[in-house]
Amino acid sequence: MQQDSGKRLLQWNIIVSMLSQVLSLVINLISKRVICLYLNVEYLGLQSLYSNFCDVLSFAYFGAGTAMLFSFYGPLARGDKERLAAIYRHYDGIYKKMTCVVLGIGSISTIFAVFSVNASISDLEVAVTYLTFMLSVVLYNRQMVRNYFIQADQRRYFVAAVTGGVDASALIIEILLLKYFKSYEAFVVCILVKNILINWIFGKYLKIRYGYLFKRGSGLEKEEADTIKSNVSDMVMYRFGKVLISNTDNIFISRFISTAMVGIYSNYQFIIAGITSLIAAFYEAITARVGQMLSMSEGENQYQGFQFYSFINSWMAGATIVCFYYLVQDFIRIWMGSVDLLSREVIIVIIVNYYLEICRSATKMYRESAGLFKNIKRMILIKGGLNIVLSFVLGKIWGLWGILIATTIASAATLFWYEPLIVFRYLKKSFMNEIYYQFITLLQMAASLLVTGLAVGALPEGGVLHFLLKAAVCGVVCNLCYLVFYFIFKQSMKKYSKP
Repeated sequence: MQQDSGKRLLQWNIIVSMLSQVLSLVINLISKRVICLYLNVEYLGLQSLYSNFCDVLSFAYFGAGTAMLFSFYGPLARGDKERLAAIYRHYDGIYKKMTCVVLGIGSISTIFAVFSVNASISDLEVAVTYLTFMLSVVLYNRQMVRNYFIQADQRRYFVAAVTGGVDASALIIEILLLKYFKSYEAFVVCILVKNILINWIFGKYLKIRYGYLFKRGSGLEKEEADTIKSNVSDMVMYRFGKVLISNTDNIFISRFISTAMVGIYSNYQFIIAGITSLIAAFYEAITARVGQMLSMSEGENQYQGFQFYSFINSWMAGATIVCFYYLVQDFIRIWMGSVDLLSREVIIVIIVNYYLEICRSATKMYRESAGLFKNIKRMILIKGGLNIVLSFVLGKIWGLWGILIATTIASAATLFWYEPLIVFRYLKKSFMNEIYYQFITLLQMAASLLVTGLAVGALPEGGVLHFLLKAAVCGVVCNLCYLVFYFIFKQSMKKYSKP
């Protein structure tokens, strides 16, 4: 009975999370188009720049959140309410301290935000809108301990449904504010109010369903508190290194080229981020399930699950890359109208960076679910530092292309191979499995690109209807290719599984 309940929760998590993510993508598509329509492309760049600054400020929250999820898995699986309450209170205290520090640093970072903007927008407007945007992000992150606890209990569907519903409602207000007031400040105030409302709903839900979390009780033993401190420290450093990679490009682009170029690049970045978030939503929906499974089982069952999710990962990565390559330029023309487009060479570098990150989704899920936080922080910091140095040097020489190539080099030289190595050591399997996985994945992708290219090349040119037909052909053909690959390589995957 409990197993059936777990399966239903997993199904709900996957379905609602994916639908919510699609809704979020549609909302953001409309939001970006409306900003461009009622303001201009410089404000698109401004919002991307703010998001990058705030992601840098938020790294500690997300790092602690990953460690927190791991802390909750075991007690939730055993139904240990007293320990859950102690862990929750402990993390809530950590988040409170973080918020005080981040608010101080965030206020100071206004100077850097103003300095980074290279556009015809007044410094005063930049400062006011940045502070409002930053405050909305910090207040939302302060209460993420609620969000993570709900997810750890395999109820991510509730988080997704609430967030999606509030976002959709807020979009209507945001459009009206931009249309009638043409005020970016009013737009970011709406974001602030929206995030406060989402936190209030999560707080009410937690008090109703998990009232035991708020009862007074004993704290954690020193040994467990020290373990949590160590895990949080490791994951915070990991997240810090990650933001040095993914959230500094726009700052370099804005200074070396222009804030308007950030707006142009952000259109492609948004689509890639949207695809990534869909894949992330799938893995986040099953992370709690995998985490509880790893805490209760061991051996070959763990590896079989890892193989399955790795194959799903290669399918998702390959199919999305094929569709992005053939559809992105047409989509942006239809979505944003007459805006500048990036060259095909730059798009290829964007795809390579996307692959280097997304092909490790299953690996990352298993590493975090198994609590493998140590050692990874050093490599991610090396990757982040390398990315900044190379972005500065290559960006000066080659502009946008150089900044993106810097990310490629930093990724390939560090986490691309190191993170799988850690997971295979944990699973007690040969790293040759990862080499085989990458070889097969790239072979599948090349074949799918070729076959899909032949199919879309035979289509007539046209407008929106042509794009829809092209999208349908891309989606069907590349996924049929991967279905064939599944049957071809199923046996060979077992054959090359090294003990």
